[in-house]
Order: sequence, then C-alpha cells, then structure tokens
Amino acid sequence: MLTSSPSARFEEATRVLAADVAGALAAPERAFTLQRRVAELGENGTGLGAVRVLGTDILAPYVLGGRLPEDDDVAVIREAARAYPAPPVSPTPDLVWAARDWALRRVLARFAVDATSWEGLSPAPAVDSDSGEGIAASIGTPWPEWSVAYARLSSLALPGLVGATRTDAGRRRADLSRGMVRSMLRRDHLTAARLARWLALDHSTAPEPLLTPALEHMAMLATGEPRTLLELTIAHLLKEPKR
Repeated sequence: MLTSSPSARFEEATRVLAADVAGALAAPERAFTLQRRVAELGENGTGLGAVRVLGTDILAPYVLGGRLPEDDDVAVIREAARAYPAPPVSPTPDLVWAARDWALRRVLARFAVDATSWEGLSPAPAVDSDSGEGIAASIGTPWPEWSVAYARLSSLALPGLVGATRTDAGRRRADLSRGMVRSMLRRDHLTAARLARWLALDHSTAPEPLLTPALEHMAMLATGEPRTLLELTIAHLLKEPKR
C-alpha cells in the first residue's frame, strides 16, 4: 500500500477486503479464504481493522454463497474483535455497536460458533435483542435522520437477522426509499446503496418499484467504490435470491 497515515491505511485495507468479499459473492465458484486475505493485507493490524469495519458483511460469502467458514476464518474474526473492541458500555452503550455485534453473534451461531463470551464484542444482552427499540427512540422519527441511521446498520440487512431493527425497517419502507433517493441526489452512493439493501431484504413480499432502476443506476456509478459495490452486490442477492 502506498498510503502512510494510519487512517488512510485502514480505509485502504477496508476497500481491498470489501472488493474481495464482493468478488466472492459475485463468483461463488471462486476461492475465498478470509484468513489468507487478511494475512495478505500485512501484519500492521489494518486487515483486522477492516474485518471489524465490515462487521457481519465479512461473513456474507458464507451466508449468501453456501460456503462454510474454516476455523482459521473464525479465529481471524475473533482476533479482530479483541484487537478493535467495542466502546465501553458505561455511562451509556453505543447502540450501533451493540446492534452490529448482536448480528455478528447471530450469524456466527448459524455455523455452530458461540461468540457470546468473545472479548471485544459489545456485551451480549440478557434478552436476545438487536437494540432496535433503543436506536429508534434515540434518533426520533424524522425520515432524513432515521434513514441515515439505518444506513449505518446495513450489515443487519441479512436473511435470518430478525429483530426490532428489521421490523422497524419493514414498517418504514417509504422512508427507506426517500432516503435512498435523497442520497442518490446528493451523490452519496454508499448511503444510497445501504438503504437499497434494506429495501431489497423484503422486496419479495413488499416490492419497491424504484429499487431495480436505482440498483442499475448505482452500479454504473460504483466503479472505484468497493464498499458501495459490496452493498450493491448483497442487495442484488437479497432481491433475487437463488432458488
């Protein structure tokens, strides 16, 4: 990597890993080993940081592509949580971190991995919950603020992650659509793609007429934006799941 500042290195590592995940989703026959890809990003911790940034999306090739993670892949995710822990829960918990780590635990559990006591993850709640109620209460009801907050939670938009966040998204699909269009007009492609992903999640039962043209339009603009491409790739797979 040619970048030198820590923040630039982390951003570049995240872009590289996002492109790898998107490629694995687009070509299921293509080999994808998380441990190897993180190791190739170097020994300065940026690869682990990228794993933490992508959150549950790092497991998308396994969730959506019919793959099984190896023990080494799971070990990398655990190491990333330990190296880059969630913020302290005192005086108040970070609800976004709590929701993202709830999702990570739930997805890992599908592969018989119990991450309940993993160091670095936001503490597991006494009652299985994604913090959706608290998130909704903390951001209020105006759709612009709500849609931006939901874009930050796009890694929860995966099959099987049923909770308050998804329930609220189902109730406010019109606001998701408004937020997507607003972000496209502002040329904020990443936010728009994340909101499109939420729309795609329940598209089969609640079709959104704007979704298909929006995805096609954003695909033309996502060149050179690996994180946006990853969101769009996941959105396409959610919209038209393989039978």
